[in-house]
Amino acid sequence: MAAATAPSGVSLQEATQRKLRRFSQLRGKPVAAGEFWDVVVITAADEKQELAYRQQLSEKLKRKELPLGVQYHVFVDPAGAKIGNGGSTLCALRCLEKLYGDKWNSFIILLIHSGKLEGYNFRLKDSFFKSNTSCYMKILVT
Repeated sequence: MAAATAPSGVSLQEATQRKLRRFSQLRGKPVAAGEFWDVVVITAADEKQELAYRQQLSEKLKRKELPLGVQYHVFVDPAGAKIGNGGSTLCALRCLEKLYGDKWNSFIILLIHSGKLEGYNFRLKDSFFKSNTSCYMKILVT
């Protein structure tokens, strides 16, 4: 997926509309490497939230509302005291490393943080796809 910067002379609104149209074209279709994110990770504050997100992902994939061929994951934060999105990010990266070994270093990853009502980053359980994405990252390790 291309960088978030808009070409010279194109407004942010125009660039956003273009990206939304492109996303609509990708819904329900297989995507090639580099055409979309390779991996989409959603963090969950607890097991209950994780289950709700997994159910939503499953339903959206069945209805072909998301691009196909992308690896979608929901990772639950460890139990105990929370340290915010930084802790969730580290946990998610560790989970990716366990799943993919060193291959994950070359992936384009969308990391979406979510939380609990009493947590650090409130997101409604039934609307995580409507919430702001916290982090778009391509991690390069030298």
